[in-house]
Amino acid sequence: MLTLDPAHLRDASQRIFEAAGAPSEVAAQMAEFLVESNLVGHDSHGVIRIPAYLQAISDGLIVPDARPEVTEETATSALVDGKDGFGHIAAAFATDVAARKARESKVAVVSVVRCNHIGRLGEWASRAARQGVVAIVTVGGGGGPGIAAPYGGTARALGTNPISVGMPAGEGEELLVDFATTAMAEGKVQVARAKGASLPPGVLLDREGHPSTNPEDLYSGGMLLPFGGHKGYGLALVVELLGAALTPGQRHNRGARSGGAVIIAVDAAAFRPLAEFEAAAMEALGRVKAIPPAPGFAEVLVPGEPERRTRAERLRTGIPLPEVTWHEIVDAARGLGVEVQRDHFDEPPVGKL
Repeated sequence: MLTLDPAHLRDASQRIFEAAGAPSEVAAQMAEFLVESNLVGHDSHGVIRIPAYLQAISDGLIVPDARPEVTEETATSALVDGKDGFGHIAAAFATDVAARKARESKVAVVSVVRCNHIGRLGEWASRAARQGVVAIVTVGGGGGPGIAAPYGGTARALGTNPISVGMPAGEGEELLVDFATTAMAEGKVQVARAKGASLPPGVLLDREGHPSTNPEDLYSGGMLLPFGGHKGYGLALVVELLGAALTPGQRHNRGARSGGAVIIAVDAAAFRPLAEFEAAAMEALGRVKAIPPAPGFAEVLVPGEPERRTRAERLRTGIPLPEVTWHEIVDAARGLGVEVQRDHFDEPPVGKL
């Protein structure tokens, strides 16, 4: 395992995306979004994705210089066309549109199409919460077999169908819920495979429908299971149908990410002053935090708190990255004529863990 300086990792990522055809400001945003995912501990949606995005550019599935735009809108809704560009760029744009419309009209719903993979959904829910808006972000409705089995089934039928909710919580913080409706996000399976680690039981079936803990089985025809049995399965279908209902399927790039991204936004000050809402949120979270911890736990945490703590720690000590992942990034960069060797980074905190 390596430890990399976040600032230098951002710089390397930006140079790679620029070499792949992204304008400087787009490349800088992509580098920021990916490294931020690593900083908050969601390595599954961080720089591990760079080789796949570069391959998608090479295959013509991602247009690196595309800019999103609103193609249809009302006072409370908008359709954003990502123009087959980077999903992160389209999602950030759409989130800001949704937040603005929610503040103006109390509520808003924004649909995003032709946007490819939009990364960590919590990034966008948190972005809205920082603007005083409650946001629900979902991705689903791909219409294909996906990589997840339904509850009680032994064949692929759904995507990981993630959902995230962000809420302002006072004092510059937010409550952030962000998870796939599968027992594990596919990206976390990638991370386990890169580390040579096994998966916990109850996450995966092999291609024959037998329980497995081997990450490789997912990529040889296996399937993820829903979290929480029938409850996660039910939520996965809700996300699937939201995407199907609220994103125009004919506008999807059939060769790329076909699921629909939906942002539902509500002004936190729609029915009471924002300060009152935040005070109520702080009271509720404080009440939960005051509960004595159960055996095996040091304290009760609230959603979003682990990410904030991980971010502070990794800013101080660096971002851990499997050597396999780093070598894949280096090789992909070299194919673009970009050298990002390990010695490009400064000490500390770069080095072996």
